[in-house]
Amino acid sequence: MTSHARLETHETSTLYDAARRLGIDAGLAGVAPLAPGMKVVGPAYTVRFVSKTSGPAGPGSFYDVMAAAPAASVLVVQVGAPRWISGANMSCFAQHSGLAGIVTDGCVRDVAVQRSRSFPIFSKGVSVQGYSELLSLGESNIEIECGGLQVSPNDVVVGDDDGVVVLPRARVAEILYEADEIVQLDHQLAAAIEARMPLRALDALRLQWARRRLR
Repeated sequence: MTSHARLETHETSTLYDAARRLGIDAGLAGVAPLAPGMKVVGPAYTVRFVSKTSGPAGPGSFYDVMAAAPAASVLVVQVGAPRWISGANMSCFAQHSGLAGIVTDGCVRDVAVQRSRSFPIFSKGVSVQGYSELLSLGESNIEIECGGLQVSPNDVVVGDDDGVVVLPRARVAEILYEADEIVQLDHQLAAAIEARMPLRALDALRLQWARRRLR
């Protein structure tokens, strides 16, 4: 099974805990799926919006950026403001362009239409206010900060009902190794709770959760 396929079998909460064992901060703060059941896995294609007073605008439009992004990549967008950057037409264009999904620390609109589709969208919220008064489209395929986390092109993005994690590509195998044990510990802890085991036994499992797995 490929790393991509194995990532799809793990919840983002498990991957986040696994990354923490390795000292990696992987979670995007406050970024959530637009609708229940949305799932995305793929390499990051990054884009940054900048303040109109602090940086030069990039060439082209947001549609140009989506068209340039490699198929099956996840568009990760730094906005940093409660303004929408994706509506129904934009997400439809992204889907037809072959993108795997959109992740942003900004907002979206046209929620009813976007929720009716299967295209995965993860954002910090919903807003009718657009970005054009405050922000301009900046550079693409560069290191950005999204949801309080540094994101580089081709980092691996995983999103589900719990939120979004971004994993350094070079560390994915290590993170999966840790995640496999965390899943086992989760099952053991659930069984111990159902069996009404004493707190001391539960604490032993809980403490093991945070320790790096031995090889």
